[in-house]
Parts: sequence; C-alpha cells; structure tokens
Amino acid sequence: MRGAEIIASLNEDFGEKRSEKLWVEIERFLGEARISIGEVDLFAVCVGPGGFTGLRVGMAAALGFAAATGKPIIGISSLEAAAASAGDAPAVLAMTNAYRGEVYSQLFRCDRGCAPVAENEPLVSTFRDALDRVAHSEKLVFAGDAARENADLIRELAGEVRGGDSSQLPQGWVIQSSDTSFADEIARLALLRLAKGDVGSPERVKACYVRPAEAEIKLAKGLLGSKIERVRRGK
Repeated sequence: MRGAEIIASLNEDFGEKRSEKLWVEIERFLGEARISIGEVDLFAVCVGPGGFTGLRVGMAAALGFAAATGKPIIGISSLEAAAASAGDAPAVLAMTNAYRGEVYSQLFRCDRGCAPVAENEPLVSTFRDALDRVAHSEKLVFAGDAARENADLIRELAGEVRGGDSSQLPQGWVIQSSDTSFADEIARLALLRLAKGDVGSPERVKACYVRPAEAEIKLAKGLLGSKIERVRRGK
C-alpha cells in the first residue's frame, strides 16, 4: 500500500511451492511499483491462526525484511483481519477454517475507524462449540471464509442453540457475504496501529497457532521415535 491506496494485491494458493513463489511475487510487486525493498516504511504479516508451514514461511520472510532494512513490522491475526472485513458492528464472530471439521473463532467489537477489539481468546473447536460462546448475542455478524462456506450449517446450528427456524438466522444475526482479501485488511490494520503509536518491533511478532502442530502432538505421544526426542532434549 501507498498510504490508503492498494498498489498491488495477490490472492493465490501457492501450495507446496510457497517458499519458491513468495520471492518471485515480491520481486514482481516491487518492480511494478518501481520501489526497492529499502523504500518500504512498514512491513505487516499474518501471524495466524492458519496453516503452520505457510505462517512460518511468511513470518520468516517479513521478519527478515524488517531486520535487513531496520523498518518496523506489525503482526495481525487472521481472525482480526476477518473481523475487520465486516465493518462497524457491536459483535463480530470471526471464523476461519481449521479443517478436520473444526474452525478457529474469536469474538470482536468493531468500532468505526478503529481496529477490531477482541472480546475473548481465539478458539479452535467445532462449529457448535463456537456458536455456544456467542449464543447470547442479540446482534452478531459472522465473518471469515469458514462462515461464508458454511452458512447453511450456521443457520441449522443457530436454530438448535437459540431455538426457532433452523433454515433462517435469528433476527439480528448476519453472515457477511463479501470476500475481502486478508492481505488488504492486514495492511490496513497495520497502518492503523502504526498511526496509534505501535512501534512495530520484531519481538512482538509472535505466531498465533491456537493448537499444537501435528508433529508436536505425535512427539508428545512418543510417535516420532527416540532420535527426534533426543534432538529435542539437546542430546
């Protein structure tokens, strides 16, 4: 972005070639904008929750750029970005895919011109458990890819949780239909934070995984072998 103007934006699944394609796209974007990496004043990066490998690749790249240029970096969660895409609302339930029949979710308050304010901690759970946490809300906006892709399920579960017609949302509940780019929202939110005095230090950019990686689960269960355990212990 240059100020509030989006210069270039890309929404693409790089798959297993993310480490390779990321650098190619960054170089292309800088070339199209006719700027060097040293002219970037602020770096912003998604810190999760989301795919473990993708988060690590993206965060490592952004932190490397910030370190090399001496410029600030600000981390924004995917749930915060999803909530911001809903606009002004007293209650926004951000929901992103966690797969395995689960979602990441978090409740936010979105005030005009401000970054979303978290009302609870991020959670990985079933749709039912996510809705149980907000069942008392009279006005609620559902935002994020998991909400849009599972609108029928939300209506069905809302009927069970709050009673009423399972084919319709309770009055005052809305599923956001627009598909705003996470990258655009992350950039916009980072600018808001910087304007409010966030210095954007690398030490504050921490991954928000919410749940342990599959390898960590297997390691805890002793399923990855004694060699890996010895490496973990520094032996």
